[in-house]
Amino acid sequence: MAPVSQAKQGTHAAQEAKREAGPLPASFRECLAAFEIFLAAERGLSPHTVRAYLGDATSLLESAWKAGATGPQDIGVGEIRAWLAKQYANGRARSTLARRAAAARTFSAFAHRRGFLAADPGLLLASLRVRRRLPHVLGADQVAAVLARAAMRAGGVTQAVTAAAGIAAARAGGTAAARAGGTAAAGTHAAGLGRAAGAGPLGPAAAEAGGVGPARPGVGAVGPAAADVGGGPVGPAAAGTHAAGLGRAAAAGPVGPAAAEAGGDGFDAAAAAGPADLGPAEGTDAGGAAAAEPAIALRDAAVLELLYATGIRVSELCGLDLADVDPARRTVRVLGKGGKQRTVPFGLPAMRAVDRWCAVGRPMLVTARTGAALLLGARGGRLSVRVARRIVHAALANIPGVPDTGPHGLRHAAATHLVEGGADLRSVQEILGHASLATTQIYTHVSAERLLGSYLRAHPRA
Repeated sequence: MAPVSQAKQGTHAAQEAKREAGPLPASFRECLAAFEIFLAAERGLSPHTVRAYLGDATSLLESAWKAGATGPQDIGVGEIRAWLAKQYANGRARSTLARRAAAARTFSAFAHRRGFLAADPGLLLASLRVRRRLPHVLGADQVAAVLARAAMRAGGVTQAVTAAAGIAAARAGGTAAARAGGTAAAGTHAAGLGRAAGAGPLGPAAAEAGGVGPARPGVGAVGPAAADVGGGPVGPAAAGTHAAGLGRAAAAGPVGPAAAEAGGDGFDAAAAAGPADLGPAEGTDAGGAAAAEPAIALRDAAVLELLYATGIRVSELCGLDLADVDPARRTVRVLGKGGKQRTVPFGLPAMRAVDRWCAVGRPMLVTARTGAALLLGARGGRLSVRVARRIVHAALANIPGVPDTGPHGLRHAAATHLVEGGADLRSVQEILGHASLATTQIYTHVSAERLLGSYLRAHPRA
């Protein structure tokens, strides 16, 4: 009997090892593939939600397979509870268990409707109550300090870039005069005019130097995006941006071919007179060229202003295109969870930050792969969520006393400050894109907590 028992144990151990190492059977994989299509195409869930639910369903099927199930038809409420019990034993948080239970119910309902399961075991699964934690919210003064620093940096960069554009325009004119007359005096005269132009945003001196004429502001897709200097759609930065060393990689891009003729260090000279205590751009992308730092500083200011002004999610921010911004109405069109579209208003400070970025900063980073993206990374592609998070963390870290948080912290702050300012919950729900008003109600609790804190600090008999 002992040899037979040992043989059975060996066979069982071999089967377990095979289940541990091998892939799921074809029936499981077929069910998972159909479930993924259902989540993405029929439910229209975001890629992050699809990935999370698909991962949970895969984990459930793997657990059931290791327990002896041969196909989706063998999964019942016992298998689901056993899977959740393992998660609990491994120390998963209640919120994680609640999400995985919801994923299991979604999967079982789908599998029952498609014929993979004879009955829906998810109906017998109890819902796990999650204790809602009140989010930590930045104070209005803390957010104001962060945005003020970003605006100061962006303002200094804008002045330096316009000064550099004047110098470069004068140099371009001096070069043309030297070619025509062959005299060194022409170049000297142009340099002098460039210094005069550097004192103001492309003043009349630039017209004498290069015959360009004073810049006329045009109307771009997002805001005043400047007019006809350099032959490109960018405006005043077109003649000087490339020449100033801010966009050397984009000589043939939309910055304007006229910039290719004026080389040199115009920006370095102009920046020396600007604010020197601001340091490098906070959100500089890893591997980004130093020449892109002025554009990145303008972009970072636009990112911070938009996140707080609109309360949108960081993924929604990174998905914005130029056409999504309506400068006349000061609104932005957002594509939220489940493919739902909403329109969110924002204020003047955010509009000014977006205008500066689109008129001066964005053209420095534009490449052939840019497309219609509003916010760009250092290499010209659409801004990634990871970089956007790094921008927020870095900006908060530079203000003493401000606790660290991410883009969602600015979303919490925007919602809480709206409620504290008197906005009704229904409006805040629409701005945030919440499917349920119950989700928005957490911000009333946050405000009540802050109100209680103020009462305890101020009332003499509290």
